[in-house]
Amino acid sequence: MMRLRAGLASKHSVGSIKATMSFGALLLIQGVILLPAQAASTVKTGQRVLMIEMTPALCNMQPTRARMRQCLEGYSLTVSGLDMGYGERCGRGSEPRLTPLQLKVVNRIMPDTTVRSQTWQRYGACSPLSASSYFRQITNYAGGLKLPNELNTGNSYTVSKSRFVSQMTRLNSGMSSNSVDLICQEGSRRQSILTDIHVCYEGSDFGTCHDVVNSCGSKFIISGGR
Repeated sequence: MMRLRAGLASKHSVGSIKATMSFGALLLIQGVILLPAQAASTVKTGQRVLMIEMTPALCNMQPTRARMRQCLEGYSLTVSGLDMGYGERCGRGSEPRLTPLQLKVVNRIMPDTTVRSQTWQRYGACSPLSASSYFRQITNYAGGLKLPNELNTGNSYTVSKSRFVSQMTRLNSGMSSNSVDLICQEGSRRQSILTDIHVCYEGSDFGTCHDVVNSCGSKFIISGGR
C-alpha cells in the first residue's frame, strides 16, 4: 500500500532510477478495494509511529524468519506495526478480528499472521480502537506514504543517508527530516544495512520523531535479497 516513487541510487553506487511503483495501485490491480479509515472520537491526538521493515535484509540476517510468509514469497517491504502512544503489551492472548475483505487488504503489507497478532497485542489492544479500526489506521498511513523505488527493485544499493532522507521529504508533502528514523544493523562484512524505517505522525500529518534510534551511518546498504 506504500506508493514507491523515483529512486536515488544505482546498484552499489549513487545515481538515479526513474521507475514508479505504487503499493496502493498494486492492491487495486489485484482487485482489492481500500477501505477508508474511520475516526474514533475517543482516540487521543499525539505521536504515532508507523514501522516499516526491509524484508529482504531481515530475512537474510535473521534465520528464524526463514519460514515467515514475507520471506517465502519475496516481499520487498512489510509493515511491522503502528505505535499509537497508548503503551505496550495490553492484549496478551487476544487475536485481532478482521473481516475477510479487510484481511485481504492488510495481508498485502502484513502477510504474516503472527506479526499481525503481535502488533495488535503490543500496540493496538492498548488503544480504544477496535482491531478493525486499528488496522485501518495502518493501511491509511501506509497508503499515503511514498518511498524511494530502490526499496522495491529486488537489487542492492549503497546509498547516502542524507540523499535518502531528502528523497523521502521531497516525495511526501509536509514531511521533514525529523519525521523519519532510519534503523540499520551491521552485516557480515561490518557494513551498515537498512532494516527498518519509522515514520512519525501527529494525527493525520507528519510529525517529529521523539524516541529516535538513528543507527545508520552516513551511508548504508539497501538489501534487495539478490
